[in-house]
Amino acid sequence: MFGIGKKIQDAIKKAETDPVGAMEDHKKSLNSGLTGFVTKTFMGKGFVDKMNGVMDMGQNALAGQQERLKLIQTGLDGTADILSVQDTGATVNNSPIVVIHMTVSPANGTPYDVNIKTMVSRIAVPRVGDKVKIKYAAEDPQQVAIL
Repeated sequence: MFGIGKKIQDAIKKAETDPVGAMEDHKKSLNSGLTGFVTKTFMGKGFVDKMNGVMDMGQNALAGQQERLKLIQTGLDGTADILSVQDTGATVNNSPIVVIHMTVSPANGTPYDVNIKTMVSRIAVPRVGDKVKIKYAAEDPQQVAIL
């Protein structure tokens, strides 16, 4: 009815192929037009503000993952010794966001310390003393991704 089924299928396809664009579309729908008006009227401005915050967090998580994937593809090889792992208390899809302090040993160069904030698998959280393979950006060695 009214083409809603097709719109839902199109939204699902976009979410699968362009998740950042899909989030932008949903945020626009929530904040403008008839959908935005009805949502604010029946659910309240507080609800809309919370949903905007959640979508902002989702967009930031997606952007971080895209940067990580680019770094994994184009970065330089190295290893790192984990010095500390701190839980931030935040999670994305039940995966914790942690701050990891490590000493990076580039394949060619002098070791250096770095802190990264990253999402990790709940079943594979790095531990103090672990040696991990990493990729780092040649133009900014502080950008590090654990493989």
